[in-house]
Amino acid sequence: MSAKKVSQVAVLAALCIVLRLVFAPFPNIKPVTAFFLVSLLYLDFWDAFLVMAMTMLGSSLLFGFSLVVAWQITSFGILMLAWRYLVIPLTKDLSHRIGIHSILAGLITMTYGFWISIPVAVQFGMNLYLYWLNGLFFDLLHALSTSFFYPVIYLLLRRFYHHEKNNFRSC
Repeated sequence: MSAKKVSQVAVLAALCIVLRLVFAPFPNIKPVTAFFLVSLLYLDFWDAFLVMAMTMLGSSLLFGFSLVVAWQITSFGILMLAWRYLVIPLTKDLSHRIGIHSILAGLITMTYGFWISIPVAVQFGMNLYLYWLNGLFFDLLHALSTSFFYPVIYLLLRRFYHHEKNNFRSC
């Protein structure tokens, strides 16, 4: 990995950690899921995955580190795989893609609650369905915030990457 890629991943992960800190008082209302999904439009899968993993590991040093961090990385990895290899290819030719992506980002984020509930319920010996159903309100907050933040982050990153590409072409 080049020094440029390493610094890019590190800066994006640091930005996500700051975003998690800023939105910490609000339960499950965080722009980082949208950030991870949007990053898949501009980075290859493994670079975006590394941003996500570094964000989870880095913020866990501030919020508390436990085995749940591994479940977060795994669950976000599942979401990112589905987004990169199902949603993006199926929606690449659609007009109004940003609106459709915002809705789909919210819907796919609803599945995050289920994916993370599986290992946590097993870890603590709880009934999976009861554990998942108890968290549905927080999953809904997570999904709505992801749908809201997706177009905002998309527009910000698009400008950054568009600017970078134009500079590269002019050299």
